[in-house]
Formats: sequence, structure tokens, C-alpha cells
Amino acid sequence: MSAIMLGIFLLLCLPQSGLAVESSYSDQQLIRMSEILHNKEKALQEKESLLREKERRLIVLQKELQKKEKDIEALRQRAETVLAELQALKDEDLSRLVAVYTAMKPAAAAPLVETLDLSYAVEVILRMEPRKAAKLLSAIKPKRATAISRSITALNAEEIK
Repeated sequence: MSAIMLGIFLLLCLPQSGLAVESSYSDQQLIRMSEILHNKEKALQEKESLLREKERRLIVLQKELQKKEKDIEALRQRAETVLAELQALKDEDLSRLVAVYTAMKPAAAAPLVETLDLSYAVEVILRMEPRKAAKLLSAIKPKRATAISRSITALNAEEIK
């Protein structure tokens, strides 16, 4: 029995036990107050129960969130690994291509470099020995050679920043 209920019980029982206690409340009023207090206590217990249930659900959701965060981190790391592998393959392919273009005569390599994507052509020229790159650039059509040179200059400017 709660402390409130005990207090009401004592108040109700004291006049009957022979102790002289004056009360300004009638028996009906005391009973009504007891009912009100009992209902409030019951409502508080229900709210407490709901709060405990919400707390349990929150703990479950937090665990799920932590698991999803771990899964996302694992996926991010896997994506980084795959990207690194792709970059390594691209670098390997680019190195082979540079070796091929370096071995070719500039007049034969120029039309091939002109058909490459600009960023790829820039990578090829940058990886070549400067003298061979200069000979190759001189054999490329002037507009394309200018675009490649500008891209190289822009890359160098970005590296300086």
C-alpha cells in the first residue's frame, strides 16, 4: 500500500479507534479524496509503465542504429578498397599505354592521343619523359595540343594552391 493510501486509511480509521481527532472533512469527502488519489496513482503507474516500454524500444532502436552504422562503415571501407583497386588498375593500364606511346614514333602516336579523353591524354603526357612528351605534343594537332597544355597548366596551378 502506498504512503498516500496509508495516510488516508489512518485518517479514516482514527476516529473509529477512539482517538479524539477533529476532522473538517466528512467521511464521504475522505472516501472521494481516497478514490481521486488512487486514480492518480494508477495513472502515474500507467505512465511509468509506458515510459519503461518506450525506454526498452529506444534501447532496441539504438542497437539497430549502431549495427547499421557498423554496416555503413564496413561498406564505406569496402568501397574505398574497390576504388583503390580500380585506381591501381587504371594506373597500371596508363603506365602500359605510356610505354606504348613512348615506344612509338610521335607521328604515329599523335592521332591516337588526339582521340583519347582529354584527362587521359593529359595523364599520358605527364607520365612521359619530357623530351618524348614534347615531340609527341608537337605532332598533335595544334588545338588539341593547346587543350592538353592548358589542362596540364591548370593541374599545376591546383597543386600549387
